[in-house]
Amino acid sequence: MPHPARPRVVLPLALALGVLAGCAPTAVGPMVMRLGPGAAEQRILQAGIRSGPRLSAPIAGTQGVVSVDERFRGDDASFSTQQWGLAFDAAMTWPLTERLHLHTGIQGEMFLPLPVPGYGVYAGASYYLGSEQLGVAPSFALRGASDFGITSSKGGPGSMAGAEATCAFSFSPEPGVSVGLVPFVAVHTLASHGTSQGSLYYGGVVAARFTWRWLDTLELSGGFGRAKVGNSASWNVPIVGVRGGR
Repeated sequence: MPHPARPRVVLPLALALGVLAGCAPTAVGPMVMRLGPGAAEQRILQAGIRSGPRLSAPIAGTQGVVSVDERFRGDDASFSTQQWGLAFDAAMTWPLTERLHLHTGIQGEMFLPLPVPGYGVYAGASYYLGSEQLGVAPSFALRGASDFGITSSKGGPGSMAGAEATCAFSFSPEPGVSVGLVPFVAVHTLASHGTSQGSLYYGGVVAARFTWRWLDTLELSGGFGRAKVGNSASWNVPIVGVRGGR
């Protein structure tokens, strides 16, 4: 028979391991992707997984003591989890008018059973210009995220605050289906090991949304970005993402 005290031990142990093996926050982008006019009176909740750079990695790699495997390696290791991560992403779209929508979201590092300890929030607005079949939607968003100074986190410790501008060009070949090109540019202030630096993160994704089974929308995205931290560190960033919405 299972020991009755085991669940009481497993959860705290899992949380402790999550803190010890935590991750610096991932700069998921584009934060806002408005592919089409959207619903004028209906809020939409999306949730899924997306990728991006750990912008604090170059700073953390030159401060403190890290192993050889944890050093920042730039373009030589674009998929290294020390400088690139997957994050849980949940976003809510709030229509104000037919054209103007607000967007809010939360992110957490992909570490089971809970996203510990890198968390982030973002908020922004988009404005749609065009018809139901073809249009453009510029947007602006603010972001803040931190791993709360946990020194053993991958790519950290690190905190960031910044802003991002996007402009989604979308086409809807039939009802319920939208495809688009979404370029973006973001600037951040980073803090790690008591130092701070600025960063520039830019790139673009190709995204598609369509109805799939019980989901009102299934969103797939992929592309590349370029992250630059300070005056010297820069690297290519693969971007992938999948989110479902209702």
